[in-house]
Amino acid sequence: MVGPVERNEVDPLEIAACHLVAGDLRSEDLPDLASDALVRGVDSPSLRVLAGQERGDVRESRDLFIRTLTELNISLPDTDDALWELTRSTARAIVAGTQSPASGAEYIWRTTSYDVNEGGDLRIFIGLASELQDHPEGSASLERLIVAAAEELLLRPTPRRWINVRASLTGSPVARSGHTGHTGHTDVMLTDEPICSQLVADLEAWNSVYRAVLEGWPDMGGFRSELEARRFVADGLQLAARLQDELGPSHHVEYSPEPVRLPGLKLLTRQRGRRRR
Repeated sequence: MVGPVERNEVDPLEIAACHLVAGDLRSEDLPDLASDALVRGVDSPSLRVLAGQERGDVRESRDLFIRTLTELNISLPDTDDALWELTRSTARAIVAGTQSPASGAEYIWRTTSYDVNEGGDLRIFIGLASELQDHPEGSASLERLIVAAAEELLLRPTPRRWINVRASLTGSPVARSGHTGHTGHTDVMLTDEPICSQLVADLEAWNSVYRAVLEGWPDMGGFRSELEARRFVADGLQLAARLQDELGPSHHVEYSPEPVRLPGLKLLTRQRGRRRR
């Protein structure tokens, strides 16, 4: 009789299916995986055969594993779902202490983060793994931060959509943040988002101020003073906070201030062709 996989948690067989989709399945480990599944009470004809395979029978083990998934009604996820589940599996191992924070963050950085479609939530692991490489003397505190990041990630069943509010001379004031493995932004049509018409109007008005002040800069135009520029930034931050409130926890709204800091301030041009710093 075929025994189904319990659906109230992610079974190791399902994790292995994610590795298969991700292209990093270790076929030589499949016989042991099958044996462990039988011990847990999972059963199917191909699973039994797979448990008896030699580790060197890589191709046959892989074929048996695929048949096992079919017999157990385990569907292969799409690539993005598979990588997200592998990320969550790694986060669970970090929190449980069965994988070191350093190796877990490194795995997320090198293996999953660059291909997860909405990868903003994984940036923290890239940063901390990189920091660990550069500053091993601070490993204790950095690893605590990795554990905290893993705990926070596990609170989310799906990755958040990361949105960027930034003034633009040519496009929308709201863009989809370039996800982890890519650069740049993709403009978001404000009317396509679930936000009120007043916020849409306020974002467009704020962006219009930017265009009026800086169109033609540095040859002409610019903020009249640093105070005026910083007020513009403050208005942008307020709009980003309002957008976050309306979009809710399924989104993460960032703000890219323009100007950022001196000498990034684009002040009023005093002489044609010369930037004031």
